[in-house]
Amino acid sequence: MTGEGTPGGAPAPLPSGPMRVAHFSDTFLPRRDGVITSIRTLAGALAERGHENVLFTPGYPEATPVGFPVVGLPSVPCGVADLRLATWPRARQVARVASAAPDLVHVHTPGPAGLLGVLAAQRLGLPLVQTYHTDLHAYLEAYRIPTTVMRLIETAYRRRLGVEIRPARRPMRVVAGAWRSEQRSATRGGLLDAANSAFFGGTDVVVVPTGAVLRRSALPVAPDQVVRVPTGVGPRPVGEDAGPAFRSRHRIPAGAPLVLFVGRVNREKNVEGLLAAVSVLAVTLPDVRVALVGAIYEQRWLNGLIRTYGLGDRVVTTGQLTAASVAEAYAAADVFAFPSMTDTQGLVLQEAALAGLPVVLADAVLNEHGPLAGAAVCAPGDGFPSALAAMLTDPDLAARTAVACRTAALKHTPDAYGAAIEAVYRRAVTTRRAVAPSGARATQRTRAA
Repeated sequence: MTGEGTPGGAPAPLPSGPMRVAHFSDTFLPRRDGVITSIRTLAGALAERGHENVLFTPGYPEATPVGFPVVGLPSVPCGVADLRLATWPRARQVARVASAAPDLVHVHTPGPAGLLGVLAAQRLGLPLVQTYHTDLHAYLEAYRIPTTVMRLIETAYRRRLGVEIRPARRPMRVVAGAWRSEQRSATRGGLLDAANSAFFGGTDVVVVPTGAVLRRSALPVAPDQVVRVPTGVGPRPVGEDAGPAFRSRHRIPAGAPLVLFVGRVNREKNVEGLLAAVSVLAVTLPDVRVALVGAIYEQRWLNGLIRTYGLGDRVVTTGQLTAASVAEAYAAADVFAFPSMTDTQGLVLQEAALAGLPVVLADAVLNEHGPLAGAAVCAPGDGFPSALAAMLTDPDLAARTAVACRTAALKHTPDAYGAAIEAVYRRAVTTRRAVAPSGARATQRTRAA
């Protein structure tokens, strides 16, 4: 990685003029997550700079209107939190991309929709930019995806993209009594590395939102192809009654200390760690409440955790909320807790900070290299409950922390985000032009397969 905003190498003349960008994502509205927020923010910022956007994403029965064209791909429900997966990319879908006449492809996720984007860029000779949002190896371990499934995925990706890579086994730690599980973990990791090599092989520029990504993942591209561009987040103003209204709606007592978490309520977010911390808090702050705002992936698992930690009605679950309702949740809370150890950015950290909340993190890497750049309080492991308690019982400390977090978050604006990605796009176009003669590009763009 050579810096923030532009990939490395000597400065080169960048092409000018508006571009039409084809975005590809395996997640979009009506679901809500950080990738979706990032795409919508980017599309708006690019539009203000004169560029056109079109998004290819799994189709939902009821499309949610946004300010740019969205092409719903054939999709099937996967049975988890209303998530739908695009079907396997075919030649006719590449032709559909070609009909949109994009100048560049930007892939945001590595699922079937993202694979279509990589395939379309490959077949049509288009510049390809990818954003690496997710610590895939952490998710692989959190959900213990079977080796057989990973081998099928790796083989399918390689064959679809015409790439021949021999999967490498990741370095294996020898642990007494756990050799078999360690061996499976190493094999799964090697298969994921091979799939990533195929997926990112033809990419011109890889965008990472924070330096935390590079401390978690070894990307299969040259360092001068990687650029750090933090996603910009804008404030969401709310009325004075927003906080009380949220508390009333969810039966949270007006004076109860409220810890807030926003995100997917699932295993890789370390929700169990948060609930364990709240159970400790409840000893000295018996009225404490924790609000979990986000889609619940495993209700039975969550119910079991609530019983295990004896929290009962101290846990408030809201499910997935609109952006306006999430803003009300920030207004209602006293502290924002982020127990995840797998996130590479955490846009909710910026949202909470801009709403004026003090933020407590469990992940030292994300704290140092994430969007708040050390402004939050970092308290891993057993220190997490104490850090939350300090924010709830020391108003001066909470106020100072909130100001520091907000100051850090204000550095990452949507306009700056759009400008930085625009520079990345122009660099990708220049790079692709240098390796593909214009005649060859024109021929490729007329081919769908």
